[in-house]
Amino acid sequence: MKLFTRIKNITEHLFSKHLLVTNTSLGVFFLGLGDAIQQNIEKKMYPEKVYENRRTRNMMISGSIFGVGGHYWYRFLDTKFPGTTVKHVGKKLLLEMAIGPPVFLGFFITIGYLEGKPIQESFKEFKKNILVILAADWAIYAPLQAVNFFYVPPRYRLLYVCVLCLAYDIFMSYILHKEDNLKLASKKE
Repeated sequence: MKLFTRIKNITEHLFSKHLLVTNTSLGVFFLGLGDAIQQNIEKKMYPEKVYENRRTRNMMISGSIFGVGGHYWYRFLDTKFPGTTVKHVGKKLLLEMAIGPPVFLGFFITIGYLEGKPIQESFKEFKKNILVILAADWAIYAPLQAVNFFYVPPRYRLLYVCVLCLAYDIFMSYILHKEDNLKLASKKE
């Protein structure tokens, strides 16, 4: 029972007094984990593939931006549209859907920059993949995000999103590195 109480106290502390640091750490951890999982999938598909620590590091740097941005974004949404009325949740979801494309573009450019790609190449990759990303975002993420806004206490919103987005992070890692994998696949044949 003491262990449970201690874990509860630590959790309370992290999600109240140190929420920005906690949310930033969650972003770093989950984006790094998503890339690590994706790279392990790629290694199973292409045994000659070497694990790229730099790639995971780059995803983790993006995760820090996601964590900080998400922290302030959810605070803004909960201040602007307090409560869980259908009207307020609907507005939060519409804003989420509206900022999606610029956020995804920023993600592509950030990862591209960290990997040494020209901005034009990152923008081209973004344009090539945006419809698939938006389809997944609007069809899967939006309904699950409604659950977040209706039922999850505000200080746990980013934790919920990070857990929810682990599969999405794996998907984004796949999308961002799809060209590299296609090259490995063509060598295999």
